[in-house]
Amino acid sequence: MKRLFVSFILLALPFGASASTDLARQWGQEANRLSVETADLMLAVDMGKEISISDAFALDVYRFGRTSSDLALWIDASNGPNDLGCIFRGMAAESEDQLGVLEETAETVETRESLRRLSTLFADAEMIAVAAQRRAPTPGLMIGRTKSSCAADASSVMDTLR
Repeated sequence: MKRLFVSFILLALPFGASASTDLARQWGQEANRLSVETADLMLAVDMGKEISISDAFALDVYRFGRTSSDLALWIDASNGPNDLGCIFRGMAAESEDQLGVLEETAETVETRESLRRLSTLFADAEMIAVAAQRRAPTPGLMIGRTKSSCAADASSVMDTLR
């Protein structure tokens, strides 16, 4: 709970800029960094070490999720591909879900599974960041539909990426 409170206070930090292709690039770079950090945590768990999820790591995962949401809104506002916006929303939801698991569990198996899911998420994000930087507007795609809704459940979209 303390981490979420700190997260809300620090919400205005680094990724507070309006979304753009530059933000998508930075988000992909952050995903790469988080992927390495998550792999180190998984290795420690696999070696039987007691790990503690640092406030800094939790805040970084939280920011990753917030930035994912910002990128989804940017894709929607710039009439980008609907599936890309759905993927960003799915990544935001998944990062929030896994952060919650990490903060609430002391079970090694659950911690390891949550870290694995985050690792997969960050690896996917590196590829999605490239697609977001190259995204092309799709005029007329959303006639009669709302961009904020996805044809598939956000978690289904994420499962498809795995």
